[in-house]
Amino acid sequence: MLLIVAGHDPTGAGLRADIATAEALGVPVVSLPTLLSLQDEGVEIVEPVDSRFLSDCLTRYVPRCEVVKVGAVPTLKTFEILAKRLRDLTVVWDPVFRAEAGGELSEATPEEALETFGKTVDILTPNTEELSQLVGREVRTTVEAELAARELVEEYGLTGVLVTGGHSVDRRDVWVPAEGDTIAWEVPPGEGAHGSGCVLSTALACFLVRGLDPETAVERAVRFARAAVREARNTPFGRVADPVAQIRRDATLGKATQHVIRALEIIESDPAFARAIPQVGMNVAEVFDPSRGLEGVVGLSGRIVLDGGRPTAVGRPVPGGSKHVGTVALTAHRLDPSVRAAVNARYDEELIERARDLGFVVSSFDRSEEPEEVDSTMEWGTEVAFRRAGDTPDVVYDEGDVGKEPMIRVLGKSAVEAVTKLRMLLG
Repeated sequence: MLLIVAGHDPTGAGLRADIATAEALGVPVVSLPTLLSLQDEGVEIVEPVDSRFLSDCLTRYVPRCEVVKVGAVPTLKTFEILAKRLRDLTVVWDPVFRAEAGGELSEATPEEALETFGKTVDILTPNTEELSQLVGREVRTTVEAELAARELVEEYGLTGVLVTGGHSVDRRDVWVPAEGDTIAWEVPPGEGAHGSGCVLSTALACFLVRGLDPETAVERAVRFARAAVREARNTPFGRVADPVAQIRRDATLGKATQHVIRALEIIESDPAFARAIPQVGMNVAEVFDPSRGLEGVVGLSGRIVLDGGRPTAVGRPVPGGSKHVGTVALTAHRLDPSVRAAVNARYDEELIERARDLGFVVSSFDRSEEPEEVDSTMEWGTEVAFRRAGDTPDVVYDEGDVGKEPMIRVLGKSAVEAVTKLRMLLG
């Protein structure tokens, strides 16, 4: 079991990010706050947790845990308690003394903290600014970070130091172990995110709980934290790292994929769909993550074509599998979030009339009216169809143009619903 001892940041870092990370990685956790804080554009109030209460909690929980992640520690007294109570655990310390937005989180100096707590620690995870505070000089490059980290490893008998280099000149993360080779990774371009250091150190602790060796745990933690930063959510307090974004996306991707698979089964099992296959082939698409554009839409990598007079799917459902139908689904979802899917079909006036008879909302666009500056015909056409309908259409069609096949697109809340609607049009 993992023990987390860290400060509570209401804006998304600290204990909040730690617990979310452990839950995302499926590691059972006991969490204890070292401090409560009021943070907005900076730290306004820090209220240390009663030291006797914290000590009693540690006495109770430490025997049940194997690894502890330590975050912000508000006082030297708290460091003394941790040094006494955590000696039998593997300790990962994220040495946070100041909040990223500004403001002190600890009354203890880095020098006092190291002197009191340093020899209890197994792995340190500072950024370059925190490393500078710990060694008492400015650290700007990967080489300087490696040298500073090596000093700490040797002086305090650490297993290793993982330095995050988002603030360094050459933007590299570097792992400096007591044994083995130093490893460095380039930091991807882009903004950082509040709570990213918390996610990294907790992920590392989680992988150690699972029994991974330190080097492997570090590598996996770096990948996990980068995904959390990449998927950071925007809040009134800025970008906040999101450790559960990958799980949510995987869940929605899996759901959308299953819907598309079921929709394909419906099409292939019913010969009636043969009359709906256009010359360019049919595709089915469902949105699972609109923020990723077409890569957030599951579609068939090939097409549904006629094989011996029967509709047959060629390819498999994958993210980004359909540009044409995927763009229709993505645009429709933007205009009405309840719509997530689309299927295209051969243009047939009888199907259009059947849709109207069934009470479906039917709309269209004219390709000849498309402005020259338009980048995507399907995006423009879907937007026009929505405006003309004054409502969310079930069916969007166009009558083609020179070199462009006329087409029907059927929309739905899922790929299964869209295909079921098309099946209704086919009688």
